[in-house]
Formats: sequence, structure tokens, C-alpha cells
Amino acid sequence: MRDTLRIELSDSEGALMRLVGLVERRGFTIATLEKADAADGQSTVIMRLSARDGARSLDVLTRQIGRLFDVRAVFTPELAAAEAAHASYRWRQACPPRN
Repeated sequence: MRDTLRIELSDSEGALMRLVGLVERRGFTIATLEKADAADGQSTVIMRLSARDGARSLDVLTRQIGRLFDVRAVFTPELAAAEAAHASYRWRQACPPRN
């Protein structure tokens, strides 16, 4: 199963590498990674992930990503059961924002 995360990331040197390194070290494989252009020094990264085994928890990974120095916010998709077939994602903030 693949999970999706949207991450608001400070556009600073090494921030993306720290994010990718954490995801890999925590036992997830990155299926896709999209990074939008930086606006006001902040980028949006959307990652589709799959766990390498069943012991990996997306909630734990989300909290760990939220603790990275350059991460401003982490969001997970929120899909209503009726809309799940063909709806676009509505994002739920998974970690409190950092200023």
C-alpha cells in the first residue's frame, strides 16, 4: 500500500536531502517525489511512500519528519469514504506547524 505525504519545507541547503535520508532510514521506499518551486523561501514536497515491511508506521514517520529542522508542516490526505474513488485529496495537518 502506498501512502502520500505533503511537506512544507524551508528552501535551504540540504533540507531535501535530510528529508529523503530520514524516509529511507526509517524503512520506507519513495515511489514518487514532487517538489514545487520555492515561494517566499518555502517549498512544497509531495511524496508517495511504501513501507518495506508491515512493522513500519506512517504515524511515527510523520512525527519524525515534523521534527526535522527545515520542516514547517506535514500533511496527510483525508479522504471521505464516499469520495475515495475519484476525489482529489483534502489535506489534514499531521503535526503542529513550526514557525
